[in-house]
Amino acid sequence: MFLASRSWHNCSPAFRNSKNLGLRNVHTSNNLNRLEQKSRLPRLFAIFGGVAGTCYLIDEYYLQSLLQRSVRAISVLSYVAYRYSTASSITEIQAFHEQGAKSIFDMLAANKGLYIKLGQAIANQGAVFPVAYQKHFVNLYDAAPVDSWDLVDRLLRQSLGSNYEKEVFEYIEHNPIASALIAQVHKAKLKLNGDVVAVKVQHPYIAKQMPVDLRVYRLMSWVYSKVFDIPLTFITKYVAEQMFKETNFVTEAANSERLASLLANDPHVQNLDIYVPECYKDLSSKKILITEWIEGISLTDKEKLIDNSYSLPRVMYQYITVFARQIFEYGFVHSDPHPGNLLVRKIGGRQQLVILDHGLYISLPEKFRQEYSELWEAMFNMDQKKVNQVSAEWGVGSSEFLRGMAQLRPPTNMGKVPNAIELMRELLSDLTKFPPDLMFIMRTMRMIQNLNQTMGSPVNRINVLTKSAIYLVTDRREFTLKNWFISIKSRFFIFISETVFLFLRARQILLGDKYGGKGEGMEDFIEEHIRESAKSMGFEIVDGL
Repeated sequence: MFLASRSWHNCSPAFRNSKNLGLRNVHTSNNLNRLEQKSRLPRLFAIFGGVAGTCYLIDEYYLQSLLQRSVRAISVLSYVAYRYSTASSITEIQAFHEQGAKSIFDMLAANKGLYIKLGQAIANQGAVFPVAYQKHFVNLYDAAPVDSWDLVDRLLRQSLGSNYEKEVFEYIEHNPIASALIAQVHKAKLKLNGDVVAVKVQHPYIAKQMPVDLRVYRLMSWVYSKVFDIPLTFITKYVAEQMFKETNFVTEAANSERLASLLANDPHVQNLDIYVPECYKDLSSKKILITEWIEGISLTDKEKLIDNSYSLPRVMYQYITVFARQIFEYGFVHSDPHPGNLLVRKIGGRQQLVILDHGLYISLPEKFRQEYSELWEAMFNMDQKKVNQVSAEWGVGSSEFLRGMAQLRPPTNMGKVPNAIELMRELLSDLTKFPPDLMFIMRTMRMIQNLNQTMGSPVNRINVLTKSAIYLVTDRREFTLKNWFISIKSRFFIFISETVFLFLRARQILLGDKYGGKGEGMEDFIEEHIRESAKSMGFEIVDGL
């Protein structure tokens, strides 16, 4: 070290200066590089911010938030699936239910559109999901968006022409009369004939959001099917296909015409006074549907029906009978029969039920319709052999579970079933045989039960449905002594069921519960049985589902 120092001092001054200059140049170059890097960082942040901002604006205003909604859905659902899959005990799983339910609910509410509808579908499944999910998801029924008139006007111009307000309508109200998840309705009057009409306008973002949302839905169903070892993709594929049809108003117009034709040619409903509003197909398109305007009272407003002297037993008999005919006779079923899609009005002193919103229908295969009718007859006649046979035909692991589904109660004689996942595995034990239409039928049946209960259980729902099922079976069955005995047995059980119903109904009226609310109706007893059965299996049912 000393020698090196001496060598350096013995060097000439010129040499030492050149070395110092070189070192200074190196330091200067390094400083310049650092300055360039520091000055480049703001530019990089600015470029990144500009690209991100541009992507956001394109996604927000052109792509209808598809990217944001998809990222939000995938991240939330993946996190929830991860937490459930890594839980080490049932206690840990149950502790996460509230957080998981809130996370998914917040995501659905933020994403809106189809996500709300999918959340409602989950809410309709009742006891299949933990109580935390039921409590949160029932609030999704109040989430209906409203579009500004500018957006509605743009769609109407594209469909009816730029001068439609003068050439097509005498007037059209700019404020919507009603709004739902797929469309909103405006009241108008046609210039051609003076007819008052309902103008149903699809929300402009639906067309872009629907395909992507359904892909995300199916992707996450695939993830959950792997995490929980449940074949969910089988169901979600069918649900996605049905929901996609609902956005085409040309299909909706065709559905309403078909139902009107079936009712007109069915002698069993001629005196029921069921009405389907007329569609103006020449003025309608995939995103615009114009139908006859109907003044009536919605079945959501029970008090108004009572105040205007409508007969609730008559309303419910019309409602249950027309859907029984659709399921067991027509094989063409309105799959969204909630009270908001039903009106009652008086025509010539008669009480008429009006069916609205014909976007979601399913067509039942002949084989399934026959087997479903036979299942109802077998359950009513306590024919366990036939119930077992239908269970085997549909690939359901337990005939008792199938009986519970059809009768709208959890199964009771299956032993200890630990959770809803095991129930789903029992249901979908053989996907090659299971009829996907059954899921929509059970959804429809649950809505029918809920509305009958809300109205005070004025009609024996089980008997009305069973009579329609047995009529189809006996009408196609050849006459033999055995079949005659089965028919007599069915009539006997129908008589017993009606006697029990009339006793409960008389008791209910005497206790001051004619219109429901005190829990004394037949549907209240059935609901209580469902709740008790559910509790015995470790889960609960929340009011309102």
